[in-house]
Amino acid sequence: MKNSFEDYLKSLISENYIVEEAMNYSLLARSKRLRPLLLLAVLKDLKIDYSTGFPCASAIEMIHTYSLIHDDLPAFDNDDYRRGKLTNHKMYNEQVAILAGDALLTYAFEIVAKSDYSNDVKVKLINYIANYAGKEGMIKGQQFDIDYENKKVNIEQLSDMQTLKTGKLIALPLICGLIITKKEEYMDTFINIGLKLGLAFQIQDDILDVIADFETLGKKTKSDEYNKKSTFVSLLGLEKAKETFSLIFNEIYEIFDTLDVNFTETRKIITSMENRNW
Repeated sequence: MKNSFEDYLKSLISENYIVEEAMNYSLLARSKRLRPLLLLAVLKDLKIDYSTGFPCASAIEMIHTYSLIHDDLPAFDNDDYRRGKLTNHKMYNEQVAILAGDALLTYAFEIVAKSDYSNDVKVKLINYIANYAGKEGMIKGQQFDIDYENKKVNIEQLSDMQTLKTGKLIALPLICGLIITKKEEYMDTFINIGLKLGLAFQIQDDILDVIADFETLGKKTKSDEYNKKSTFVSLLGLEKAKETFSLIFNEIYEIFDTLDVNFTETRKIITSMENRNW
């Protein structure tokens, strides 16, 4: 599933000029492709050919990649490495990196618009993608992240911020999988699962930022400490953060146990996320 998606992703952007080259530089870098795989797993569990999800999964991965390119810029986190290699603005320059991010964001919607999904499905997908990645989703979370720099925030503020910044883009592929398969009766449940998963993912990121090294993560560790940002580890302590992480995953599995479909493949991807060390 991952290999065939990777081949599809490689086929989307020709490198006719430097911005396209920079788009592929970040898009095709080493990645577990967790967001695309969540979408494809939902399709597989609901007995739909998972390759049907490739256009939408690619769009979500492009939006995720654009957010990383922009996050790494000097105006934001000013990072030198991402996914084990130089960040986009270090490899090229800030102007090219900004344009590459912009191009990935806009091309994501073009891919969905040109896909073979029905017009009704396209409109729903575009609406959710724009909302979850936009001013009421990821962008809002990023602004809170900026607002909270050099400030002591409480756990509720941090959780709300990370639910927007990270959780929305992890819930999105689950939502899109249900739209494509026309199984929207599971929508509320999967939004709940996705947002919980995103929160746990960020707690795990904060833990790994403390205990892992550059070789494992492919980026600078202790970056939040350097940028004077509150984290789940700084607020809860390492052991309490680990306990909270495990508790959230247990809640996710309990929700799956109440469903009338096994969602075996989706749970496999989620378990791989729980057990990641990168």
